[in-house]
Amino acid sequence: KMNYLQEWQASAVDEDLIRLNVVSLNGAEASDYLLYSETLPRRNDGRVSRTILERYEHLSAGGWWCAGIDLLSGEENAWGCFKPQFPRLSVEKGRPIKYEHPPQVQTGIFALRVPDRLWQRIADRAAVPLAPEDQDSEQPDGGFWQWVMTHPQVPLCITEGAKKAGALLTAGYSAIALPGVHNGCRTPRDEGGQRIGKSALLPELQKLAAPGRRVYFVFDQDQKPETIKSVNLAIQRLGYLLQREGCECRVIAWDLSLGKGVDDLIALQGSQYFDRVYQEALPLELWRAQGLNELTYPAALTLDAPFLPALEIPPQARLAALYSPKGTGKTEALATLVKAARAQGRPVLVIGHRIKLVQELCRRFGLPYLSDIADPRLGAASGYGLCIDSLHLQSQAQFRPQEWREALIVIDEVEQVLWHALNADTCRGQRVAVLRTLKTLLQTALSAGGQLLVADADLSDLSLDYLTALAGFPLQPHLVRNTWKPAPEQAWPVYHYGENDPKQLIADLVAHIQEGGRPFVCLSAQKLTSAWGTQNLETYLAQTFPQRRILRLDAESLADLHHPARQALSNLNEVLKNYDIVLASPAIETGISLDLRGHFTSVWGLAQGVQTAPSVCQALARLRENVPRYLWIANYGFNQVGNGATSIQKLLSSGQRLTELNIRLLQQADLEALEDVDCGFQAESLLAWAKMAVRVNAAMLRYREAVLSLLQRSGHRLLGAPSFESGETEEALNPAELSLGEVIQAVKIQNYQAECLAIASAPSLSLKSYQSLKKSLVKTTQERRLLRKYELEQRYGITITPQIVERDDQGWYRKLRLHYFLTSGRPYLADRDAKIARTLLDQGQGSLFLPDFNGSQLGVIIGTLDVLGLPILLAQPQRPLSALDEDLIRLGEVARRNRADLKTVTGVGVAKNASPITILRRFLDLIGHGLKPVRSQRIGGKSVRIYQLILPQDGREWVFQVWLERDRNQPGSSEGWLEDYWLKLQTPLGTETLAVPPHQQLSLPFSPPPER
Repeated sequence: KMNYLQEWQASAVDEDLIRLNVVSLNGAEASDYLLYSETLPRRNDGRVSRTILERYEHLSAGGWWCAGIDLLSGEENAWGCFKPQFPRLSVEKGRPIKYEHPPQVQTGIFALRVPDRLWQRIADRAAVPLAPEDQDSEQPDGGFWQWVMTHPQVPLCITEGAKKAGALLTAGYSAIALPGVHNGCRTPRDEGGQRIGKSALLPELQKLAAPGRRVYFVFDQDQKPETIKSVNLAIQRLGYLLQREGCECRVIAWDLSLGKGVDDLIALQGSQYFDRVYQEALPLELWRAQGLNELTYPAALTLDAPFLPALEIPPQARLAALYSPKGTGKTEALATLVKAARAQGRPVLVIGHRIKLVQELCRRFGLPYLSDIADPRLGAASGYGLCIDSLHLQSQAQFRPQEWREALIVIDEVEQVLWHALNADTCRGQRVAVLRTLKTLLQTALSAGGQLLVADADLSDLSLDYLTALAGFPLQPHLVRNTWKPAPEQAWPVYHYGENDPKQLIADLVAHIQEGGRPFVCLSAQKLTSAWGTQNLETYLAQTFPQRRILRLDAESLADLHHPARQALSNLNEVLKNYDIVLASPAIETGISLDLRGHFTSVWGLAQGVQTAPSVCQALARLRENVPRYLWIANYGFNQVGNGATSIQKLLSSGQRLTELNIRLLQQADLEALEDVDCGFQAESLLAWAKMAVRVNAAMLRYREAVLSLLQRSGHRLLGAPSFESGETEEALNPAELSLGEVIQAVKIQNYQAECLAIASAPSLSLKSYQSLKKSLVKTTQERRLLRKYELEQRYGITITPQIVERDDQGWYRKLRLHYFLTSGRPYLADRDAKIARTLLDQGQGSLFLPDFNGSQLGVIIGTLDVLGLPILLAQPQRPLSALDEDLIRLGEVARRNRADLKTVTGVGVAKNASPITILRRFLDLIGHGLKPVRSQRIGGKSVRIYQLILPQDGREWVFQVWLERDRNQPGSSEGWLEDYWLKLQTPLGTETLAVPPHQQLSLPFSPPPER
């Protein structure tokens, strides 16, 4: 007789729960439980056919049976599973069938009976009080599942296998189990197995899928790539269906070494450990994005090394990939491989995404950087380094991929380099050329004996898939995978701050310095517009600690010949010993290894939602020493891509619709070049862009969780914020009893106003001087101001004042541009879009990269604002507005009905229940206008608030006059930078100039509602 009680207890299941749900079956009993389907082949007397009996003759040896409750009837479930003592072999797979389910019966779910004691534990955990009548039900399970169905605030765990559900229920979690990960939904199919309808939740699961319920997926952990893919697909499908019902889905994961199934995890680690991973569960969107971070390619070499040994690439390996955690010596390993290639007389091409970092790599590899070579054509004989932006014929490199046939191509931090090529603004003008050259380079080199070597601590299938697709022929990457993680005593202690702003972290940083600490501080920004950027924090700390030596490392200081940071970059490990405080921007988040020991006492990070989550972790890892990390992370990031979609399909389909509309508008403007335009340029690049964009968007939605999750997966210890004695410091710093935030804000205002004045006061450059200075890689602070002054003059065409500089930093140009083309500049809109389209087509030799093309066009945005009725409202600035206004009602109906399209076209999100006034406010903000309440009055017996437009008093009329004059002389040039062409106006425009001119009707992806 099978000892099922012992088996289930070994899986951490409560004994009372076992006795309620599991029975031992012997002899013919098992057949009675399993072979009940009326569709099974039977004899004339009704008994199951001999063929079926022979197939299931192993049942007579006994086993245990588990069923539970039928959630549709509330009665005992006829469907269940049987674990035979001696399982039969699967004919297809050749391995034992561990569990038997009733054949030719639709699968169900395991909703086990729950003892009252466990019911109370689950209710307590969910903070849902039990009423006395709840447990008085006459239902077989005491009413537990009826209680769950009627209380959506009770979270639900979904796992695979009845024992695992029992373990979760015992631990105090409401849980059901599926017989297999793909059995939570059904897809209708015809007799041939072809899909004939949409998938739907199991009816039993539908009963539990109440709006607002939080659902956790708790499936087994595995290391087999094919199993991981199968489980991930099951979670995505079931998660989609549950979210469609209004559930909030999360995914629980843990280290496989701690137990494969959740019952193993709880039995081996205790229920308290499961409590921890439950709290750390990832939202489905974030989990899906992290799925795009997975690396499932089989490894040719697997290591577990804190520091990489010398590596070799087999000559036959066209693509070699190195995955190894931060701080394990990837750059040193690459340097060894580069040295070997050069010894063989092979040229080496190093490709990166930031000049300073590629220069540092070249220094460590013993190679020149592009700008150090007099003739790039000659440099190809031995090799050099360059940024991927220069990977085209028109660049300084005059790059020709045919010259690198047998080269070793090295791309460190490959994930960031590829994303830079696909999305960075600095590549936009030549993106098609860069991507085309990259593809030709890989195809030329890898087919002629060359090799591609990539490395990244965050290497994923996504990058390897993309590179393989570009190569154009099947490649099996030679993957070296280092799985090392720090032991608990070697892991970073990461103290993370949960506040909504970083003030407490900065206060603790100040206290730490006051106590003698020497911090390395990683910041998200450098500009003076950021209160928490490198420049303002440098000023604040220098005033607070005048005796401390501070070094600022950011794009500006590293490019300034006269700044100590410029000289420090090539020898940072020695130079940094001379400084007490280092403030670093993302300019050195990658490619730099700070190996000095015993100098810095801590690393501090302030992540404001600008960088990607991996970039934040990269920055924290620049200092290799295991000192405490202190980290504040914004709850949400704001660098979303495209329309912010977290679905690849939605992102691509919305972009495709926008492309079609943009082309249609340009064709209406008689742009003949679009007749033969290649909108299908490099489908592999567009797909890679979409996957990476979705990965970024999902992480930005839950930015703090994304960063902490990556740190945790790297083996680091997450701790709450520490306690610093900062009161004395605050009093010393703030004699006027100003808060820390007020002090920092005062520093920011002082620095920023001085910078705006310096830019406005800088001499004006000629076009020739501008072009010469722009090409220089090294610029002083004054030279950067000269460039900014020139660009502002060309952009606005008016006298540049400190106020203009500030407005430009606040996005004034985008608002003015939309306002201009919505009103007085409308006759020139088509010319403007056509001119930019022609430029992109010329640069791309007839091809367009769709994200860049869509981002360059304004016609659809202007047409959308037109359909919403903004020009009508702008033409009547004194008009009283209210929620009962017919035009506003119409605007609200159009906006709510076309929410997705509006988000894609304008970037404005509209809530389902947003009021017309709220919607109008959001769209008016696009052009720098506002609404103000002026009074309340009774209309139809109701008190209604009356609003009026707030017209901007910012002098934009002068700018519009310049743009009109430019467009009249050369249509489409209002955004062009014409040599020495800008006007200083003495008087603003008259209001009559802003009237809306006649224009053609635009065909948009949505239309207004029928006339009332």
